Amino acid sequence: MVGSGVTGAEFAGAYNLLGSHVTLIASGERVLPTQDPEASDLITDIFHERGMDVVGGRAQAVANTGYGVSVTLADGRVIEGSHCLMAVGSVPNTAGVGLEEAGVALDERGYIMVDKVSRTSARGVYAAGDCTGVFPLASVAATQGRIAMAHALGDAVTPIDLRRVASNVFTAPEIASVGASEAELKERGIFYEVSKLDLARNPRAKMLGIDQGFVKIFGHTVTGQVLGAVIVGSRAGEHIFPLTLALANHLTVDQIASAFTVYPSLSGTVSEVARRLHHMGDAAKV
Repeated sequence: MVGSGVTGAEFAGAYNLLGSHVTLIASGERVLPTQDPEASDLITDIFHERGMDVVGGRAQAVANTGYGVSVTLADGRVIEGSHCLMAVGSVPNTAGVGLEEAGVALDERGYIMVDKVSRTSARGVYAAGDCTGVFPLASVAATQGRIAMAHALGDAVTPIDLRRVASNVFTAPEIASVGASEAELKERGIFYEVSKLDLARNPRAKMLGIDQGFVKIFGHTVTGQVLGAVIVGSRAGEHIFPLTLALANHLTVDQIASAFTVYPSLSGTVSEVARRLHHMGDAAKV
């Protein structure tokens, strides 16, 4: 597997669980470089535990050997296998379909240029999905489509706020995230605090045999509002939703902590992580 981004990690993990011996070639500093570093490290450790080889280096060439394939890295190393799956990014399939002739403007990479309500440069023409260069997520594409339809029909619409988009990496365990990452918060100079708990401490997780994963919340030091969150665990994509609601509605960690959760439940860890940030926002209450 060449490429250790979201798609590469998902396919590498899937084939590994299906019984294939997988070598994952990661050109970046780590597997899943756009994800939370602790989440990336955990998934990498799990890959190693399952027998996957994770190799650092940039693939330079792939050749058919007649009995398989060989991948040559930039440093001269050669890795051999039966197949090579490429997951090194994607490009929009917009060339030669008449878009420019119809007045639909493309950017220098070939993506369709749209505004906040999915309008293109051609009157009455809207575009949605990966071809627009916005987040390549089905949920974002569907929202773009709904906004375009509502706008075309004259209904009131609210543009997508990309800071509130939740995403999920379908490895095993999954990585779900919403809002700002810790790196983004540091870069923007925002005052924040972090609270994190391992799912292995959760009673329901123990019943289900879940011993890997965690819940992490970033809260604003002054206001206590949720700025971002990461969940690593089984079906993390399902459990991120309350934190997505919290972020979208500017809820504080105290408001999350005061809401009732079923006991025992995996969502109880979300509440407990928020409870550990209780002292935040005290200055704003004085």
